[in-house]
Amino acid sequence: MFDDIKRELRRLERGMTVAISLPADEEGFLDRQCPGKGCRSDFKVYADDWRDLDSDERAYCPVCRHESPSEKWATPAQVKYVEKVALSKLTRMVNQAFDRGAREFNRRPQNGFLTFSLSYKPGSRPLILPKATAELMEQKFACEKCNCRYSSIGAAFFCPACGHNSALSTFDQTIATVEKAVSCIETVRSAITAVSGRDDAENTVRLILEQSLGRLVGAFERFNEALFVTLPAAPLLKMKRGCFQRLQDGSDLWKEAIGRGFVDMLPAADWRSLLLLYQRRHVITHRDGIVDRDYVQKSGDNTYREGQRLVMQADDVNQLARLVKALGAELRKSCS
Repeated sequence: MFDDIKRELRRLERGMTVAISLPADEEGFLDRQCPGKGCRSDFKVYADDWRDLDSDERAYCPVCRHESPSEKWATPAQVKYVEKVALSKLTRMVNQAFDRGAREFNRRPQNGFLTFSLSYKPGSRPLILPKATAELMEQKFACEKCNCRYSSIGAAFFCPACGHNSALSTFDQTIATVEKAVSCIETVRSAITAVSGRDDAENTVRLILEQSLGRLVGAFERFNEALFVTLPAAPLLKMKRGCFQRLQDGSDLWKEAIGRGFVDMLPAADWRSLLLLYQRRHVITHRDGIVDRDYVQKSGDNTYREGQRLVMQADDVNQLARLVKALGAELRKSCS
């Protein structure tokens, strides 16, 4: 009497395909996550642009340029969403098969003294909710080469669709986004205090300021790399790995290439401030902000003692944004 159920089970044993559309956000962007084990960066791509990728075989991470097939970029939340949708469809199919079997049985003639009927009430199916995201101060990009639209909370330098390095335009956008984030600090603090309390608000503000330092340093490093290789002399010069992470090394390389380094492009006081802010960013990134002897010696910062934790202020971030913007303008001028 349950032939329908048997047929459904046999069909499931052979495997089945379920078409599932992932929900985009209110602006039409789709959440993505880099599948590279050393990266796992989160970003967004305009859903239509992701669907129309130049190649179904691969997509690129905007942060590290990892390449993987386009179906490998789902976020953990999206994987759970797909599992819920598939389970919901499977449950509905089984429910319908049971219901058909029960109705067929009840239509059969009943002989003898006892009559009974079957009823089947399916249990509640998993509740499926679209992934809702509320990201703070997103940076939006459009690829200079293929016009793919994408966004990121942190640094992003490569187009997800074609892999084009957009570090030069990204540099300006990163500075503008960081300046906007810092200008909204008090609004963010007040809003989070009202909802979650003062501790959560202060932790959020701290993270915004510390991450903003890292974004500026990362964008300036990628900017240097992209601009330097356009120089005719670049192939003749030895560029050490990660040299633009280190201000003095980067300055020396530019001086060798064009006759002027960072130290020649800024007033002495600004150069000292830049060195200090880079040292602070290094401590935040590699020591969770805990001051060590190396920091005190290299930075000359007497406001902290070994074992203390750095406290970043909005003025520090604005100062770094101003300094790297000034250096970027000077480098562009020298390369034009």
